[in-house]
Amino acid sequence: GVPTNVLATAGNTQATVTWSAPSSTGGSAITGYTVMASPGGATASWSNGDLTATVTGLTNGTSYTFAVTATNSVGEGNASSSSSAVTPATVPGAPINVTASAGNTQATVTWSAPLSTGGSSITGYEITASPGGQTVTVGGSTLMTIFTSLTNGTSYTFTVVATNNVGKGALSSASNAVTPATVPGAPTNVTAAAGN
Repeated sequence: GVPTNVLATAGNTQATVTWSAPSSTGGSAITGYTVMASPGGATASWSNGDLTATVTGLTNGTSYTFAVTATNSVGEGNASSSSSAVTPATVPGAPINVTASAGNTQATVTWSAPLSTGGSSITGYEITASPGGQTVTVGGSTLMTIFTSLTNGTSYTFTVVATNNVGKGALSSASNAVTPATVPGAPTNVTAAAGN
């Protein structure tokens, strides 16, 4: 018989695969199982009492299916049906090129997407102002935001974090420092004295 109920769960460059024993051992006790990934052919061998194995060395962002074979003293049996496809992934890298420009009680912040998405599409960015900790959250396709309600005369820097379906990634380097400001107010108490 062949193993059945093959299920896979993806992780970071790996997948954990579970299965059920074949309904028939072929008349000889099963001595092991082999799990094979497609594409690529990476394998893992079963070596304990649980019907589970972890296939490592997978590429984040690539969709994989897995099949399992059972081995007894006679040899290796036929492969199981393939599992559903899973895609290994990890959190994204840090956004890059974070740049700020100041306005009146506000700052415009721009950035570039991380060099690595972690193998899963970026779903959003969280931008944080320092000091104060004010945050703005934008969608994954947006690469700029405007902070409002900042204090004129205070120097601010900004950091950005990308999020995908796995979680929040690494914090970017801080932007350049900017100081919101506006033109001075009108002079007051203006008086004039007549001359000769």
